[in-house]
Amino acid sequence: MRHNTAAPLEYSKLNKTATCQISPCANVLSNIYNKEVTLTCFSNKSSWAISHAAQLFAKQNLGTVIQYQGEINKDLLEEIVFKLEGSTHASLLAQHIELMLEMFQVLFEPKEIGLRLIACDTSLSPHFHQPQNLVRMASTLGGLGERWIAPDEVKFLPLAPNQLKPEIKAPLPHHISQLQDGDIALMKGSQWIDHEKSAITCASPAFCNNEFKLCIYIDFIE
Repeated sequence: MRHNTAAPLEYSKLNKTATCQISPCANVLSNIYNKEVTLTCFSNKSSWAISHAAQLFAKQNLGTVIQYQGEINKDLLEEIVFKLEGSTHASLLAQHIELMLEMFQVLFEPKEIGLRLIACDTSLSPHFHQPQNLVRMASTLGGLGERWIAPDEVKFLPLAPNQLKPEIKAPLPHHISQLQDGDIALMKGSQWIDHEKSAITCASPAFCNNEFKLCIYIDFIE
């Protein structure tokens, strides 16, 4: 599993009330609609080819590659192919993003999404937080991905003077789980009904020296 000491759960053995559900079966993603669930993950480990291609592309194109807001359509898919054109195994990278978009479309039928493709060598949001959105799909190519804490392990610091919202205490290393290279996950934010205070607590991927990754995020807007 994404936890340092656990093994992957088979879908048939999943506890349907578990707050974080991970499976090699893609249909686990639909369990995000279960009230108790805050994260679902399709365990989709990258091949060496796509992982290496992502690392090489990220190294050569650091920064935001795509930042898009609108509907999922043919123009968006063509833009993705164009941005990746000329890179090693560009078709594999594009296929992964297109798969994410297809899944997101089927699950939520959005009128509008936000898509970000970012080539990173450092963590975008290194501190653990609860996203202030409805739901996000996340995947990382080229290395380990998003980190999160199980709800019962989340601790808060005491409120400082004039502070309205407590900060999340840095978790112990063994309480941190993370996505594997190529995994595709859905994470509920605080705007999901009845999850104002129980949204997923997460942080961006961590980086070692000379590490390059492609981070992909799809947000539900409307």
